[in-house]
Amino acid sequence: MNTPARTSPATPAVERFTLRLDEVADALGISRRTIERERSAGRFPKPDCKIGKRPLWRPETIRAWVAKGGVA
Repeated sequence: MNTPARTSPATPAVERFTLRLDEVADALGISRRTIERERSAGRFPKPDCKIGKRPLWRPETIRAWVAKGGVA
């Protein structure tokens, strides 16, 4: 028995709750190493949480940091 293919309505993009270091770097157009240097110098926001040793940031944290001119 042939069943017609199911078409799903366009689903809206879901924003991630947290971003990994490489995702933040891509979004800002800079390298991971640059973020690591800025973190070491205290000029980048602290991660909102960590899973193991992996730092994670909420998009709002990064947006607020950019809005302040990129100063932690």
